[in-house]
Amino acid sequence: MKKSLFTLVLCLPLIANAQLPYSKLLSLTPDELTEGNFKYNKDRNQYVLKKSNGLNNTANVLNALGGQTADIKPHPDDYVITRQEGENEPAYLSVTFYKDDTFHEIEAWIASNDIDFIETNSGKVIIQRFNYEDYLVELIIEKVGVVAATRNTAAAAKAFDESYNIYTYNISTGVAPHSKWHAKQQGKKEKRDEKGKKKNINELM
Repeated sequence: MKKSLFTLVLCLPLIANAQLPYSKLLSLTPDELTEGNFKYNKDRNQYVLKKSNGLNNTANVLNALGGQTADIKPHPDDYVITRQEGENEPAYLSVTFYKDDTFHEIEAWIASNDIDFIETNSGKVIIQRFNYEDYLVELIIEKVGVVAATRNTAAAAKAFDESYNIYTYNISTGVAPHSKWHAKQQGKKEKRDEKGKKKNINELM
């Protein structure tokens, strides 16, 4: 199971009419998710799989101690996958990653399946949305601009471009999330409304 899940996460289908990338994770049973190293959060009723490159974090510490610039960009192989549960079935799947190649593979799948998407661009954030079968799919590209500099006072400071992209790929099933945490958040919102507090701009839309 672990091997097949690892293959599913890292290798996306590119052929036309292939299954929607990562949608297989919505059909896995709780036991299969647990076998695939997903951790269950009871309060939020969601399964989470995280991969963080420890060697990259260690190198950052050593570089800082040596007066060198740290590689503050996330490692390309890092990712977080969250499957939020509804009352009886999954509500959505969210995949956050940093690998440009994975983004290009998803884009290639979209192109090969002749999918028309709606794109919005605020300059910093680009969002592509489309419907596929019974799903609403979002691909969000957030540009993070960072310039780092060496701290070695024995030499002239050098600037490094550490900019990177955060990619978030969401598949929504249309089912409402269900958990103690969501119920608590809804209760807080209702209390704010009862007190007559002003709604945020999205709530007024």
